[in-house]
Amino acid sequence: MVQLSRVSSGAAALMALMALFHPPAESKLKAAEASSANIMFAFQAIPEAHFQFEGVLGERIRANIDHWLLIAPEANPGMLEMFRMRDRQPAPNLVPWAGEFVGKYLISAIQTLRLSQRPELSSTVRHTIKELIAAQDEVGYLGPFPRANRLLGNWDLWGHYHCMMALLMWHEMNGDDASLTSARRIADLVCATFLETPRRILDAGSPEMNMASIHSLGRLYRITGERRYLRMIREIEKDWEKAGDYLRTGLAGKEFYQTPRPRWESLPDLQGLLELYRITGAAKYRQAFEHHWRSIMRWDQRNTGGFSSGEQATGDPYAPTAIETCCTVAWMALCVDMLELAGDPRVADALELAAYNAAAGAQHPSGRWWTYNTPMDGAREASAHTIVFQARAGTPELNCCSVNGPRSLGMLSEWAVMAAPDGLVVNYLGPGSFTVRLPNGTAVSLECHSDYPRTGQIQWRITPAESRKFKLMVRIPAWAGAVSVALNGMGADKAQPGSYLTLDRVWEKGDIVTMDLDLALRFVPGDKEAAGKVSLYRGPLLLAYDQRWNDFDEAEIPAVDLGRLANATTVLHPGTNDCATDRVLSPWIEIQAPCTGGKTLRLCDFASAGAAGTRYCSWLKAEDCPPPRIVTKIPHDGASIPSGLALFRWSGPKAPNPAVGNYRLLIWRSAIPGQPIVDLAGLTNNRLILAEAETRSLTPGVWYEWNVVARNPHG
Repeated sequence: MVQLSRVSSGAAALMALMALFHPPAESKLKAAEASSANIMFAFQAIPEAHFQFEGVLGERIRANIDHWLLIAPEANPGMLEMFRMRDRQPAPNLVPWAGEFVGKYLISAIQTLRLSQRPELSSTVRHTIKELIAAQDEVGYLGPFPRANRLLGNWDLWGHYHCMMALLMWHEMNGDDASLTSARRIADLVCATFLETPRRILDAGSPEMNMASIHSLGRLYRITGERRYLRMIREIEKDWEKAGDYLRTGLAGKEFYQTPRPRWESLPDLQGLLELYRITGAAKYRQAFEHHWRSIMRWDQRNTGGFSSGEQATGDPYAPTAIETCCTVAWMALCVDMLELAGDPRVADALELAAYNAAAGAQHPSGRWWTYNTPMDGAREASAHTIVFQARAGTPELNCCSVNGPRSLGMLSEWAVMAAPDGLVVNYLGPGSFTVRLPNGTAVSLECHSDYPRTGQIQWRITPAESRKFKLMVRIPAWAGAVSVALNGMGADKAQPGSYLTLDRVWEKGDIVTMDLDLALRFVPGDKEAAGKVSLYRGPLLLAYDQRWNDFDEAEIPAVDLGRLANATTVLHPGTNDCATDRVLSPWIEIQAPCTGGKTLRLCDFASAGAAGTRYCSWLKAEDCPPPRIVTKIPHDGASIPSGLALFRWSGPKAPNPAVGNYRLLIWRSAIPGQPIVDLAGLTNNRLILAEAETRSLTPGVWYEWNVVARNPHG
């Protein structure tokens, strides 16, 4: 199995490669294509689980419920009324994606039901689902556009995709037959329109959007086994080749930003690759899916954990371009799928980074609004202002991001605590209580007592309904320095950052696991537009300058003294005023960071920065920066290398120069990290012809990873 990439300061993202002395993968592909019965995903979400989040994200979840999810349908009745008015006169003047609004809202709300026991939220969702189904016409159409052009233009199939996903999620949550029937009627209409007719889904236009229906059709097929749906999926797969070409580009190792359709709306199509893998067992779909995930991680993940540059991948995560909330939500959904598939803790690290920074930063702390763009440096503007052109009579607050942003919090229900074949997986380290069931049905209560991520002290109380042997896998973040773990007061096995600590035992009621994570400040050097700057982190929290907490403006921000970061001081609860407004707008943490010239810079968590309308910056000037992160280029992800000479190439300038003194290339077997087979230091070029002696040290038919570390006098 191909391992995943890691991104670290001053080092390359890792990349899988395979020594090609014979083509061993072919037999594996054929075997996998023959049967999908033995497909095993590493982890699974637990749909029947009940979560209660506390701490900083718990506050955000409650604010989201109170000030958006409960009031959005009644404050924006056109969300449903547009479906009822679609054939009335005058013809509705809607944006092409208006049909997505109710689907996105419902996906967010259904996920959030697992995070809350609020009966009024359940009632709101149930009523909205009922009214949506009632708006479906006699042939299965469930969109807002007039009869003459249904499914044949706009982003109509895209809207139906979101409605179908919401209906299937509701059915899976409580067994509602009406929701499943409604989803099937949508699929039947899609088949009647595009299957064995002169029309193809490609003809509907906006291909990356409208072809996303392959994802919901795959999910529906797995529930129903209806062969027509699979045939429709196969036809969309053919049309991919004239649009995003997701399969072939993935197998060829082409970077996602270089593909024909690198917009964010293509990410549900990538999830369609995983549906094809689930259905067929063909390894090529998994390989293409994993490649595209790793490519986005290497080239387009922002310092906030968000995704996109002006609504698409560009290969430049440093550019001061818009980071759309919808793009980040789609990236997080892709990460959830990747985490289920591969079970790699680095994927959970990516989700944590996005949740605490990009997602929480897109939500105003009051819960009243979400952004369209959450820039790394700049100001927070409500999506209702930035993309107000999407508003209409009856939907004054609706736009793509206002209905989709809450999903970034709702997805916690899918990745915070997961099931493994032989136990449970804890990815979320913040406070709360989580009631889940083991694969054998035994109920287990997990209570987390901590103030994480403000502090690194974490205590878990594990209470199974009866004594039961199972594995508890606890994520140790890759950024963690010194880590200590104890079980019932006794030291546990040494925890390795960037891995899962597995505790395999008979668990008794009241067993306690304690963790202590080092939250020392760390930094990541910037490149390109952010050259000469750094991003500072404390644990998973990105830190930012905010005008509100400093008596100077951004042009006068002093350079951070990287050599004295250990002298920084931390204030966990800077707000002491009992005023509700002050409590909402108070940051989670405040850091007083040392700067050159003896100056001090007050920083706060990125999620709180700019909440009062002030300007903020997360890329901060610094002197004596280590080199920026290196990104591997050749061999491409998933490539085979010859037994003779092999070219390796990576980003960065020729060395030595002011930015880079030299490079170090490492190659190791994916299954044995930390034990390099090839280790070449002192390299002065950003490319290398690997000699035959080194390539012959690699075993044919085995997956390897490679990494490049750049060094200069500062680190």
